[in-house]
Amino acid sequence: MEDVAIGLSMDQHARSPIPLTAEKLCQTYAGPVYKFAQLISIDSTNAEDLAQDALERAIRGLKTFNPAKGEIEGWLWRIVVNAGRDAGRIAGRQRLVFEVLADRWSLNEETGDLGDQLGIEEVLEAVRALSPRHRAAIALRYAADLSYRQIGRALGISEAAALMATRRALAILRSRLSQGAHP
Repeated sequence: MEDVAIGLSMDQHARSPIPLTAEKLCQTYAGPVYKFAQLISIDSTNAEDLAQDALERAIRGLKTFNPAKGEIEGWLWRIVVNAGRDAGRIAGRQRLVFEVLADRWSLNEETGDLGDQLGIEEVLEAVRALSPRHRAAIALRYAADLSYRQIGRALGISEAAALMATRRALAILRSRLSQGAHP
C-alpha cells in the first residue's frame, strides 16, 4: 500500500493523515517554492539554488515534522524563508568582503579604482587562490568580522601572527588584483 496521498491539493496534504514523502513534497511544492525564490533572488540561477536548498532542508526535516504543532505548509514556508534569509546573508557577506577589500587597497593614480574594474568573482577567485592560512585570515577578518585576537585563537596562532597573516594576505591580493593575475 502506498503511503502517499496522490492528487491532493496543498491544503489537503496539510490535513491528510498520510505522511508526506520526499518525492511527493517535491512534486507538490517545487513549483511554488521556485516561484517564491524567483521573487527574492537576483537571477534565475540564484532562484534555482535557493529553491533546491529549501527543498533539501525540508526533505531532511520531514522525519521531524509534527502535524500536531501546525500544518505542513506553515512549516515548509518557514524553511523556505529561512533558506532565503541565509542566502541573503551569504550574498551580503560576499559583497561585504569585496567592499572591504576594495576599500583597503592602497592605490596610486595609475591603477585607477579597482572596485570599478573588478567583479566580485575576480576578487573571490583571488582570495580562493591564497594559501589556506591567508585565505582563512581574510575570511575570518572580513567575512566573519573577527578581531585579530579572535582570528589568532581560531587559527591557533598569536594575535600578532594573525595580524601579520592578514596584512600579508591583503598585500598579495592587492598585488594580484592590480596586476590582473590570480594564480
